[in-house]
Amino acid sequence: MKLSCSILLGLLLMTPGFTPAGQAADNSSQTPRQALIEMFSGNPERLNRHLTVAVQDKFKALMRTAPAGTPNPIQAIAMSATNNGKRSAAFETGPILFSVNNDETNQRIEVHLDAEEFHGEQDEMEVSVHSIRAGVEEMMPVQMRFMLNMKLQQEIWRLDAITISAKLPLGDPHLFDQSMWMPTMMANNATDFGNALTGEPPKPRITPIRAVRRMALAENIYAQKHPEMGFTCAISNLVNVGHGLDDGESYKFMDPEFAGGVYNGYRFALRGCDGRPSKSFQVVAEPISGKGKAYCSDDRLNLRSADDGRGSTCLASGRIARN
Repeated sequence: MKLSCSILLGLLLMTPGFTPAGQAADNSSQTPRQALIEMFSGNPERLNRHLTVAVQDKFKALMRTAPAGTPNPIQAIAMSATNNGKRSAAFETGPILFSVNNDETNQRIEVHLDAEEFHGEQDEMEVSVHSIRAGVEEMMPVQMRFMLNMKLQQEIWRLDAITISAKLPLGDPHLFDQSMWMPTMMANNATDFGNALTGEPPKPRITPIRAVRRMALAENIYAQKHPEMGFTCAISNLVNVGHGLDDGESYKFMDPEFAGGVYNGYRFALRGCDGRPSKSFQVVAEPISGKGKAYCSDDRLNLRSADDGRGSTCLASGRIARN
């Protein structure tokens, strides 16, 4: 199947925040491989440069019509490319494209460049994912391969599409060894997929209603820390704003994943933060599929819900919600 550039970035964030081995060439002389490496550097401008012109224009149009405070999708994607304390690298030559080292588990994840074919202004790179532990490659339960399609547009190599194939070796009895499977390999999103490959434990998923509640609490913490600004309509400002207690356990009010405005099947937005300092705010969560309840809250911490899945209904006439 072919995926858009933004979905590809999520899937390949198993190799985030790397440092290229060598100096990157300028755009006029870059190879497709150098362009791909630059995309995954974690720099929003470099990421945007190697998206197709049509995709760049689409993101610009979305931002022009988006409500105030909506996070830039390019910045949100690049923000997620952090190495979380792991040693990572990219290579402009040789069989390895990216590598991520996890010293705690003595494991290294490598993305190999298996083949590359030029077709005029088109380039195809076939890559595969490998796990090395204690210097020995180990079998992965699902063998992943990617076909990356790059195209030359305005003298810049840009990511056009990706084809993903997965092989499950059902005929190999070792596949059913308990040690072969990690709980996070069953996660249903790109972030958890990357965590599985790097050996990290899965992140717990909180419900949308609790996410709205936490955002409202984070707003109050932010306003206390920034009295000159008051409340904020930028979700990214609430990331790592502080810690709290939920059912007796400590948690972060906002995880970095919220910065993109999408979490656990819901789209989150902040609005109503007028004036300086801002004295009010509203937070809404709507199901991406359009099916399910919408949730909302405000500066008075009134937590409400609406059965039609619309944030506007929730704010206007939502029922009191209990979490």
